[in-house]
Amino acid sequence: MTKVMLVKTQFCVYCPSASMLWKELQKEYKFEYEEIDAATPKGQDLVMKFNIMAVPTNIIETNGKTNVILGLLNRDKAIKAISG
Repeated sequence: MTKVMLVKTQFCVYCPSASMLWKELQKEYKFEYEEIDAATPKGQDLVMKFNIMAVPTNIIETNGKTNVILGLLNRDKAIKAISG
């Protein structure tokens, strides 16, 4: 199953829109979704693992592959990312 992790911060102006997009898509497509604050221990682990320099960062795991996409995605690009 596809899993989407959104790495975000409280002060990011684009993160709420990214969150809204993934929550809307989750109503139409089957995938796991998790939001992770970059300041938390789990967030810091992801920041180090994927060398995240900015938020929002979308980490998409599908078909055994991990794709890290920086920034706010448009709907079409997000759908393509979760479709593999």
